[in-house]
Amino acid sequence: MFRYAAKRTLLSSNRVFSANLATSTAAAIPDLSAMKLDSNNSQDLYSVVKIYKKPYLVTKGDKIVLPFKLKDAEVGDSLILNEITTLGSPQYTYQCDNGIPQEVCEVSAKVVEITKEPYYEVVRRKKRCRRRKTIPVEPFQTHLMINELRLK
Repeated sequence: MFRYAAKRTLLSSNRVFSANLATSTAAAIPDLSAMKLDSNNSQDLYSVVKIYKKPYLVTKGDKIVLPFKLKDAEVGDSLILNEITTLGSPQYTYQCDNGIPQEVCEVSAKVVEITKEPYYEVVRRKKRCRRRKTIPVEPFQTHLMINELRLK
């Protein structure tokens, strides 16, 4: 029935509220009404979103530059970022290492452009060997714009 117990914390400016919640396979939905009232209609919200296991701190209107090309993403595509580890407002912060459920908040982004970095060459060589190998490098970059960050 219950698989594991997760520790979820709600931090205030002065106090730390923590609870050990036994969660089933469906994640428990936390009560974030205090954060919703404090967030000034989602204008002051921020979140930490993981994209390919790398955390990015975002707010509404931010531009993220990813040092790689997203698979199957084209310019103009809208993405829903669902791996959120932290939600916050000026007074409150809610953090969960396992991820915050999608029923609580929504973060969406739009692919603005996909570009390449300037061309450069990397020189590789092995120890005790005179031979050098030059490798041309021109890595991709993906630019995302955060459209929406809101509590449900």
